[in-house]
Amino acid sequence: MQADLQQADKTILIVDDDREICELLKMFLTLEKYNVISAGTGLEGLKSFREGVADLIVLDIGLPDISGQQICKLIRQESDVPIIMLSANDSVSDKVICLEYGADDYISKPFENMELIARIRAILRRVEKNKDEAAASASDSPEITFAGLVIDLTRRSVTMNGAPLNLTPKEFELLVYFSRHPGQTLARDRITEDLWGKNTLYRWSRSLDVHIQNLRQKIEQNPKNPSIIQTVSGIGYRIKG
Repeated sequence: MQADLQQADKTILIVDDDREICELLKMFLTLEKYNVISAGTGLEGLKSFREGVADLIVLDIGLPDISGQQICKLIRQESDVPIIMLSANDSVSDKVICLEYGADDYISKPFENMELIARIRAILRRVEKNKDEAAASASDSPEITFAGLVIDLTRRSVTMNGAPLNLTPKEFELLVYFSRHPGQTLARDRITEDLWGKNTLYRWSRSLDVHIQNLRQKIEQNPKNPSIIQTVSGIGYRIKG
């Protein structure tokens, strides 16, 4: 009963131009007690996303106006709402690009409805766990000082030498994660699993490296020779204490 109540509070946005898929997914997800809204184009999907009602987005790559990959990239600049990509193409390159653009998971068409539902549940559980942990940390210490940075956990804002930094949601999450492991060498697999869960695709995609590269551009004096987040060859990253 508790699981049903939790799911009833969650809204899934489906962005797919295939009306049959939208209707089938809406029927199955509604039976699972989720609220469901749908959009047939990328622009409609963006509009629905910006209305702020979606807890998770199921996003098709092959949209008629804008590719799902580009939509995913745009959403990631504004939000860390979970995104599951759908595609009729099972190519490795498509999967890697989607993950590097910030998708949380990737499912090839045709797919089993129960597999998609299981992945939605797993991602939403991870999101809720991360929120609970962040809330607990913020209540204990709402501000973290790290390598000259001031991280406000309550406002989700960061300043460096008094100047505000414009971080994406995932960059903020990464910075907070690093701030909690000062002076440590962290393995890539550990970082990936802690931040994205046990999605094996992330273990060999460059998504983590891309996010760290972008974060370095904003916090390092010399991003090509970083002093805060250093690369440890063959292992991962060493974090300045």
